[in-house]
Amino acid sequence: MNAVDWKPPSIAVIGMGAGPQWLSALALEWIAAAQILAGAPRLLESFQDHGGEKLYLKSPLSESIEEIGAVSNSRRLAFICSGDPLFFGLGNTLSEKFGRDRLVVIPNVTSIQMLCAAAGESWDSLDAVSFHGARGEAGMERLLETLQNGRKAGVLTDPRHKPRWIARELIRSGFPECRMLIGEQLGTERQSIGSFSPSEASGMEFSPLNVVVIVPEGMGPADNASPGQRVFGFEEEAFEREAAMITKKEVRAVVLASLQLEHGQVLWDLGAATGSVSIEAARIARLEQVYAVEKNPSRYAKLLLNLHKFGALRVRAICAEALDALAELAAPDRVFIGGSGENLEAILEVVSNRLLPGGMVVQTAVLLHTLEKAATFWKNKGFEVCIVQIQANRSVPAGKELRLEALNPVFILSAGPKGVSR
Repeated sequence: MNAVDWKPPSIAVIGMGAGPQWLSALALEWIAAAQILAGAPRLLESFQDHGGEKLYLKSPLSESIEEIGAVSNSRRLAFICSGDPLFFGLGNTLSEKFGRDRLVVIPNVTSIQMLCAAAGESWDSLDAVSFHGARGEAGMERLLETLQNGRKAGVLTDPRHKPRWIARELIRSGFPECRMLIGEQLGTERQSIGSFSPSEASGMEFSPLNVVVIVPEGMGPADNASPGQRVFGFEEEAFEREAAMITKKEVRAVVLASLQLEHGQVLWDLGAATGSVSIEAARIARLEQVYAVEKNPSRYAKLLLNLHKFGALRVRAICAEALDALAELAAPDRVFIGGSGENLEAILEVVSNRLLPGGMVVQTAVLLHTLEKAATFWKNKGFEVCIVQIQANRSVPAGKELRLEALNPVFILSAGPKGVSR
């Protein structure tokens, strides 16, 4: 569709970038064809010469959205957005309310793009985080995860979560050495761009019209990729641990593959010990929540140290017997059982009752008796069971040569709905 053929109830959703000077010829054609312009008063001030009516957004926003829907049924309405409509913008709200087929979206540059361009900073290795309409803790959690993974973060602030608030949270969370690019009044005559450390920004006030790009420590201004921070496959020595109380790297790799993790899932790690499985699971998938349950106080203390060391923000550590803790946890999509003591059958019963539809369980065992009990339990529940034995050998020095030294064999049992590939 083009502006000449425009008929209601189609809605033109037009991004204005940082101001009217950023509007393309195509966007201006649609605006000229509109009978009504809708948007925030600040944006519609730029169209005083437009002959159509003005529909100003007001609070609550839901009422304005309903009015847009009603009016656009019979008249050509153009909705003007700052930045790009579908980048944390109201274009998403309109799409959810009226359906994608009813919208004609004319994109534009975002404030994050503008800041990166002005600062000469690449943004192909950038993840965007918005604090608009979100709890500060949730937004900060995603921001810290992004930095932990060695990626730049583009941040859309709000009146509560200002650059200096973000700077203080960065310092408190162990990221005092990153670099904050802060753009103010972008696209206007008062545009200002600065580069600050969190300690500098924590004591400063910035224009309410600001956007932030945060660059992790060690990534220079012209870097195009992350600094190579490892995501998966850590040696046992990377974790604080008690002797052999850790899932070996080779076993851990197969466990994580067997869990078949998907974004947004809930994972239980029972008998978590060092938390190596929980930590790596949270690094390879954006899980909704990971619960790491460990009953031994000294191992639990090591677990807490590891969560802090790896910045595993989505992992919640619990020091308790599994049977005492599970009732209070959100229902799981995936369960890993690394240890169960004398309560295996009781734990499996609770897991089977709480497991979400399509859920899977992965368990490690070194004793044939434990393996047999677990396999029998899940088969009796109608689950499909797969068993893998891992027998890894590692090279060790033998004089000037190398020899192989065997690790203890481990069984890995996977149980899930029949017909699901494992």
